[in-house]
Amino acid sequence: MSRPQHHTAFRVRLTSAALGLGAVVALAGCSAGQVTETDTQVAAVPGGSGDVNGIGVRNATLVFPTGQGRYGPGSSAPLQAVLINSGAQDDKLVQVTSSFANSVQVGQTTELPSNSSLHADGAPSQSGQTSQGAQPSQSGQPSQQQAPSQGSATDERQVSITLNGLTQQITPGVTVPVTFVFAKAGPVTVQVPIGEDSSPRPEHGSGGASHH
Repeated sequence: MSRPQHHTAFRVRLTSAALGLGAVVALAGCSAGQVTETDTQVAAVPGGSGDVNGIGVRNATLVFPTGQGRYGPGSSAPLQAVLINSGAQDDKLVQVTSSFANSVQVGQTTELPSNSSLHADGAPSQSGQTSQGAQPSQSGQPSQQQAPSQGSATDERQVSITLNGLTQQITPGVTVPVTFVFAKAGPVTVQVPIGEDSSPRPEHGSGGASHH
């Protein structure tokens, strides 16, 4: 190969390499942009959601446990969620079950008329229907087979749901399968995580010893 031809071939190879490197950098930039956009769309602790025949379960979470920040085996975990009936017929929450609990206690209002909602506020269930057996939970809270109370006019749209006798330790980041059974719509299973810690955080410098 003559010297001019050699220089021409060398310049062609350099140009091809530069174009290839530019394409790799451009693709990497696009991928990075997509990941960033996706991350901004995901909440820190998203609650579980599910739908069945016009009934929706929204933002279902277990109340953040006090103390060590986890639920131990045998303990009870109150549940927070919103149940929405967007269908044309009235319905009713008849049962809640979970493979992670010996029983699930449901209290207060369970009727879910058309175009209405029920709010589970995370308060422990004091009385009501118990699903998955009638034995006491390992935490010492007895299961009770009673008709759900309808409550007063101020809490008629509230339902209380508590998982009793947890079968294993549950920590933040673990999701628990919870099945909601409705009289007409049928069952829907939702993966429920532990919610965020809503307790106030101590400010820096507070509670420390003062120095003179």
